[in-house]
Amino acid sequence: MANLTKMPFNVDISKLQPDGNGASEDGKTVVPGGLPGETLSVTPLARRHKVIYCRIEEVKTASKYRVECACPVADICGGCSLQHMEHSAQINFKQTNWLKTFATPPKEIIPALLGPKLNYRCKARLGVRFVEKKGRVLVGFREKMKGFITDTQSCKTLRLPAGDLLKPLSKLIMALSDPKSVPQIEVACGDSTTALVVRHLGQMSKADLKALEKFSNVHGIHLYMQPAGIKSIYRLAPRIAEPFLHYDLYDHDIRMHFMPLDFTQVNHSINRSMVNLALDLLSISQSDQVFDAFSGIGNFSLPIARRAGRVIGAELSSESVARARYNATENGIENATFVELDLFKDFEQDFLKQTSHLLLDPPRSGAECLMRSIVKSNVRRVVYVSCNPQTLARDIEILVKGGFGFDKAGVIDMFPHTAHIESIALLSR
Repeated sequence: MANLTKMPFNVDISKLQPDGNGASEDGKTVVPGGLPGETLSVTPLARRHKVIYCRIEEVKTASKYRVECACPVADICGGCSLQHMEHSAQINFKQTNWLKTFATPPKEIIPALLGPKLNYRCKARLGVRFVEKKGRVLVGFREKMKGFITDTQSCKTLRLPAGDLLKPLSKLIMALSDPKSVPQIEVACGDSTTALVVRHLGQMSKADLKALEKFSNVHGIHLYMQPAGIKSIYRLAPRIAEPFLHYDLYDHDIRMHFMPLDFTQVNHSINRSMVNLALDLLSISQSDQVFDAFSGIGNFSLPIARRAGRVIGAELSSESVARARYNATENGIENATFVELDLFKDFEQDFLKQTSHLLLDPPRSGAECLMRSIVKSNVRRVVYVSCNPQTLARDIEILVKGGFGFDKAGVIDMFPHTAHIESIALLSR
C-alpha cells in the first residue's frame, strides 16, 4: 500500500463486478456499495494487484436503483453486499451474471424464486473478538475487505430472535472470566427453536457455565458448547429438551430433524419453495426410481419418496446419512434408501441401471465425475440445484455433450442482499 494517497477523489461507477462491488470503466478503482451510473466521492483503503479499493464518502450522483439500507452498518458489514440496491435490480444483476456463465444457454428461463428479504437467514457463523481499545466484545460478521468484526448490535438478515442477540451476546461474553476464550458462535434456527454453538478455548469455569445457562433460559434458546472438534459439541442448556432442531416441509407432510452443525439450507422459506419446484421439474411417478446425489439429511429425498416408487440418496458424510435414515423413519417413509458414497470419484453402481431420474445439490465444487457417470447411465431427466454458476455451467456442458437437452433454468434468491447465486436447472433426453 506504499504511496497510496488517502485524499478523497471522485470516481464514476460504470459496472458491477460479480461480487457486487462497483467499479470504474477500466476496473482499476473498486468501490463496495457503488452502483453503475453513480458519481462518488471516495477514499482509498488499499491497493491490491494494481486495483485501488475505496470507501464511499459521499454519493454525488445516485443511481435510480439506490435505496436506503435497513441496516445501519450495511456499508461496512460483510454479511450483505447489495442491501443498498433495489431488490428487483439485485435479481436482474444476478440473472445477467448467471446467464453469462453458460456455453449452452437454457431453452427457457424459469422466473426467479423469491422469498423474504430480511430476517431470512437460519444458519450463520459469527465472529467474536474482545477489542481492548473499545473495552468490549464484538459479535457479528466481519467487515468488508477487513478481518475486523463489525461493530453492531443486531443483524437484519438473521432470523429472529438470533438477529437481536448480538448485543446481549456481547455483554454475556464480556462478563466471562476470559472474554478472549470465545472466537466464534454458530447460529442454527429451526422452525420453533434457535440454537447457538459457542466455540471456546480452554476450560470454562462453573460461574461461566452458569451464566451461559442463564442466558439460554432468559432468551429461550438452546446453547451448545464446543471445547474442541465437532465431536466435542454438547448441549449445555436447556437440560431437558427435544434432541433435534427441526423444520417442516408442509406441502409434503414431512418434518426434518437436524443438529445445529448439520448442513441445511440457509433460507427455510426459500427451501420449501425450492423443494416444490424441484419436484415439479422432476415430473416423477410411482413407477420411477430416483437418485438423489449429495442427499444430506434427506431434504429432497423424502419429499421425492412421497411421489416416486423408490429413492436412493447418496452422501459422503456418515452423520448426514444417519440423520437421513432417522428422518425417513420418523416420517414413516419406507421407500427411501441412504448410502455413504464418495461422489467425487468415478463410480459404477448397479442402481443407476434402474434409475430414471436424478436430483443433485452438490457443494460449490460441483459434480464433474458424477456427470460423466450419468451420461453413460439410463437416467433421462436431471434436476440440478447449484450454489456456484461456474461449476453448474461446466457440469451442464458435460451433459449437453452427452446428449441431454438444457430445457430450463432459473435463479433462486436464497441469499437476498448478497451477490451469492443459487439456481436450478432441468435437463432431459
